[in-house]
Amino acid sequence: MKKLSMIALLMTIFVVNTYSQTADEVFQNHFKAAGGKELWDKVKTYSLKQSFVSNAPSDYEMEVKASIPDASMLKTKTIMKRGFVYAINPTDAFYKIPTGSRDKAIVYDVKDLSDKEKTNMKREVADMFATFYDYQSKGYIATYVGLEVMGAQRVHHIELAGKDIKYDLYFDNITNLLTKQKEKLSTGEEITKEYNTYATSDFGIIYPSAGTYYSSIDKRNVKIASTIVFNPTFDATTFKR
Repeated sequence: MKKLSMIALLMTIFVVNTYSQTADEVFQNHFKAAGGKELWDKVKTYSLKQSFVSNAPSDYEMEVKASIPDASMLKTKTIMKRGFVYAINPTDAFYKIPTGSRDKAIVYDVKDLSDKEKTNMKREVADMFATFYDYQSKGYIATYVGLEVMGAQRVHHIELAGKDIKYDLYFDNITNLLTKQKEKLSTGEEITKEYNTYATSDFGIIYPSAGTYYSSIDKRNVKIASTIVFNPTFDATTFKR
């Protein structure tokens, strides 16, 4: 009996050592699988186009333009052919709501973002591209939770915690790509994104191009499709009011 117990213990130690990882090791493996860290380090700007479809009137498309060094972002959500604009730059933060009938020239009601909305957009500038990239400079603490079974996959589970948000990240043990991300916001909302398709950008970085999106507030599964262009050039007025 003692011999069997010792064998079981040795097997457990072997399994733990085989799959034991640190958060940084998992992140580095992802960078390698997704184009190489040297490419990620060169990203200064990006544009992102996404569609959110659940066959409901609230379906929308979103276009994002962002400059990471300038902490600037322009985000346009188009719902029922009407564009709602949100923007932030180092000295200003505002949103534009379209008013009037659709058959006339668009007139926008422009207002300042609240402090909370401003904080969220500042976080999104860097996190929307890659939550875990350069996470320490963003004030996050990364904790390796363990190797877990998710459906037919084995995934590395990492918790990334910040002041007003916590992410649970799940990386496929074979491909090293991110397959699932949960966001827990300070408002109590929880957002789950699952990625089932990756694409290679012209820049060489591999990114999630299709998956699903679920919010604890909306309570419905939404199909999400994404296209990213890295290091585009923006006009000097792009992020201004």
